[in-house]
Formats: sequence, C-alpha cells, structure tokens
Amino acid sequence: MIRSHHFSAILTISDAIANSTTDDLLELLKGCVRAADLTAVADATATFSPQGASAVLLLEESHVALHVWSECRQATVDIHVCDYHQDNRLKAEVLAEQLAIALSGSSDRVHWHALEVMG
Repeated sequence: MIRSHHFSAILTISDAIANSTTDDLLELLKGCVRAADLTAVADATATFSPQGASAVLLLEESHVALHVWSECRQATVDIHVCDYHQDNRLKAEVLAEQLAIALSGSSDRVHWHALEVMG
C-alpha cells in the first residue's frame, strides 16, 4: 500500500524572508529538509518581476515548494511526502514545523491543511 502526506499553508512571512534571494530561499528549504531527515535530489528556483520568488526541492520522498509574494509579506508552502519504504508522516510534520518557524517565526498549525492519501 502506498500512502502520501500532503501539507500546505499560506503563511505571513518576516521582512527578512520577503527580501530573500532565490539562493537564500533554496538554502532555507535545504536546511529544513535536512532537519526533517528527508533527502533532496534536485532543485529549481525562479525570480518574478516586479516581485516574488519560488524555490522547489525534489525529494527522494516527493517534493517541497515555496512561493514568496514579497509585496504581500506572504508565502505558500506545499509539502508532499510519500511512504514507499517506511512511514514518513512524522518527517513531513517536522518539515512543516521547521518551515513555519523559519518563514513566520511560529510553529502554530492553524494555517496548515493536511491530506493523507492511501492507495
């Protein structure tokens, strides 16, 4: 049986995050992924004009994406982690918490939505 865990949120971000470069955002994602004991295998970034940036990490376990609207001081986060060889739900939760703290300074889960799919 395959299970997957999907977490998403729209978070209010700090000024430092709003003014980050795509390289900064990518390093933030990589640090949070390492802290959650997940494995990054590829990445992509984009800067938008006049404002905004995105960073995406492909994981052995699936992906994590971060999209920053600097003019609104908000970001969307999308985490998808699959369970092919082991239960990775806790790792997905740790990643969500690490990103919430790094982006907004709070681990409050009120803005997070979760979906678990089994098939």
